Amino acid sequence: MKQNSNQTIERWGIRYTGIVQGVGFRPLVSMWAHSLSLTGFVYNDSQGVYVEVQGYVGDLQLFLDAIQDDRPRLCRITSQTVQHLTIKDNEVEFSVKPSPLGEAVSTFISADTAPCDDCLKELEQDKRRKEYPFINCTNCGPRYTIIKSLPYDRERTTMDEFPMCEACKAEYEDIEGRRYRAEPNACSLCGPHYTLYKPNRTVV
Repeated sequence: MKQNSNQTIERWGIRYTGIVQGVGFRPLVSMWAHSLSLTGFVYNDSQGVYVEVQGYVGDLQLFLDAIQDDRPRLCRITSQTVQHLTIKDNEVEFSVKPSPLGEAVSTFISADTAPCDDCLKELEQDKRRKEYPFINCTNCGPRYTIIKSLPYDRERTTMDEFPMCEACKAEYEDIEGRRYRAEPNACSLCGPHYTLYKPNRTVV
């Protein structure tokens, strides 16, 4: 009996270039990999985003299609290349890995964007973010203006000076939440604040 090729296990290395950093691309990759029970990893690097995924061929193809169809609104994929790799037998999960450093940068970063509709609702209702001026999520907020260097990770942005509170950290690690791996994530308890002064230096 001929084996169904969709039930063959393979490992693919996938390179994405374009505007794929700071747009929620790694969270999207991680969410789809978990939902399809694929193992492997994803990270930002000097060229864009690199992914290794392992699983049934049919699920790997579903993964590729889902990333293209479901890509974040700020994302612009200019190229996607797939390389077949050796299977890793001892791998049990999919993870977001730290970005490798030391290479010449040839990728782009997203521009800053206005708050999305979900964040605008929070500005009125959420206890920690009610009227918080620096509200953001995976789909909106500062990107270009907070970058100190690439690849795009919190420790290489100006947000590195603001450790996340427990609530923000939980959001950052929640794979089903809209702030999963959102590097500028913050709230009124742990994030930056501003003060407006009159010309005579009295606080408004």
